[in-house]
Amino acid sequence: MKRSFALMMALVLVLSLGMTAFAAENTGSITITNATIDETYTVYKIFDASIKLAADGETAEAVAYSIASDSQFFEALFGADGTAVNPFFTYNANTGSVAKKEGVNDSELIKYLTELVADGTYAPSAAPVKATGEVVKFEDLDYGYYLITSTLGTTVTINSNTPDIEVIDKNQEPAPDFDKQIQIGVDENGDPIWADANSANIGDSVTYKISFTATNYEGDKKINYYQVHDEKGDAIWAEFNSIQVFVGGVELPRGYYLSQGGDPQEGTWLWLGDGDDTCTDGWNDIPEDERDRNDAQWYLVHLGYDQFRITIPWLEDHELTDVTDTEGNVTSYSLSFEDDAASKFDSPVQVVVTYDAVVEPGAAIGATTHGNRFNKAHASWTSNHETGSTPPDEVVTYVYGIGLLKDDSATGLNLAGAKFRIYKDKDCTIPVYVIPTNIKGVYMVDSKGTPSETISGSAMLDARELYADYLDEYLGTNEQDNYVVSQVNGKLAILGLEAGTYYLKEVEAPAGYNALTLPVEITAGTGTRSFNIFADVNGNVADIQQTDGVHTEKVYELTHTVVHNSKGVELPSTGGEGTFWLITIGSMLAIGFAVFLITNKKMSIYND
Repeated sequence: MKRSFALMMALVLVLSLGMTAFAAENTGSITITNATIDETYTVYKIFDASIKLAADGETAEAVAYSIASDSQFFEALFGADGTAVNPFFTYNANTGSVAKKEGVNDSELIKYLTELVADGTYAPSAAPVKATGEVVKFEDLDYGYYLITSTLGTTVTINSNTPDIEVIDKNQEPAPDFDKQIQIGVDENGDPIWADANSANIGDSVTYKISFTATNYEGDKKINYYQVHDEKGDAIWAEFNSIQVFVGGVELPRGYYLSQGGDPQEGTWLWLGDGDDTCTDGWNDIPEDERDRNDAQWYLVHLGYDQFRITIPWLEDHELTDVTDTEGNVTSYSLSFEDDAASKFDSPVQVVVTYDAVVEPGAAIGATTHGNRFNKAHASWTSNHETGSTPPDEVVTYVYGIGLLKDDSATGLNLAGAKFRIYKDKDCTIPVYVIPTNIKGVYMVDSKGTPSETISGSAMLDARELYADYLDEYLGTNEQDNYVVSQVNGKLAILGLEAGTYYLKEVEAPAGYNALTLPVEITAGTGTRSFNIFADVNGNVADIQQTDGVHTEKVYELTHTVVHNSKGVELPSTGGEGTFWLITIGSMLAIGFAVFLITNKKMSIYND
């Protein structure tokens, strides 16, 4: 929140200023609840007050207001001689009494007085107090009509201490800074670095963080509970056992899973990390079957595969109740609290929720802004059956792919049988393991050894499970491999890569062609373009450019390149057709030379 030291906040109550005085001056107190921690509160007495107390000696039956001519506010309000017309108050010079004019707009009055003290020339009526908790109290204040301000940025209230009053700082806004982020790495100290987007391999784990500032009130309404609503794309699988909830930097370890419309209806405890070690002392000593779900510090409800919500009770001593349909199925849950239940946390306070998820093999490939790899969330809060919420905030995980077209450098014909191995480094020492998919020449990052192997949830997709039928022929006796082969269309593609540079080393060229001496360098995530492959229902590809009734077009958004191969040059050898022609030509030259010599000799004889 932006903080300004120009004084400020919103009207809670403006008492009538036209009442008659019945009691002598005395002192009272002003207590501010829902104070903002680390903000400074200041009180200014604008007018004096005379109060007639009721029989209980604690409440006022009547109040009258006045201002002395030597008051620091007198000249600003009524002029040096008391004759200036004030738009909000009337002043009686004979009695010194003050009254509020009829029809005055209270908001305008608050603004007027706030701007009056904003220049800092007026002295507060008591030492300013910096809030260390949610309650700030000013004591031994002369009876009067006070303006209460805060460094938060607006006016808290204008009120009378008659004789002791309690006011609520209504200006805290729940969750104004709601933010959803994803981890992209760690800094030099090992602390997470958060951003609005990242890139990952299929099978990788990603970590999300949701954060917002929570308050105990929305205006004058006490907040009963907060909820975090989370929605993810269907290529993101959330690991519920990784959820952690923090309030004010302190973890709330007692999370409880509530089923909705399914078994087990009684729900289950969510043990975080490696189990009981993350739970608070004392909780571990209670047998699990004796733990009351009302002791949970937060609740998780899974709303299908793609949505869930986390509810954090914000008041003491809550009670959870099932809401069922006519058949007894749990359809929702409700939280109830005692009318005078106290807030459990300071206000404002930071709420942070983190959890891990895995990128599944169905993730959209390429630089699509949304795809099915998104995650978005928003916060809501409920107070007295009224609900407010924040706008949703979304993050995206980008997953890329690379492609290669192999052709004859002279004819442009596409070449099958070029075998490459893929690596992460230029020296080709760090392999990227892949598996074949259901389309020939299209490969996917291997999920073996990735976090996806340890994520709970039987419905989570795994690349090896998805393409199990193609593994044996590809791997043979190997556990993993990293070779890829161009098909009859000259193409190969590798899906599911995080952004970065990869190297394809040709280890076997097509028959009659020379292998490349240097690896092919391709940077995934840059310059993505359509990469078309035509395949039949069995995944067999064809070297065509349009559908033919048998093969349909598969379009992948990849970073890809064309690699040209040159044919090998035939070297000299003994025997064979080449030798025959060399001998034949040589013989003919020898015979011709002999004929020339004989003819030349005869001519010389005749000439002698």
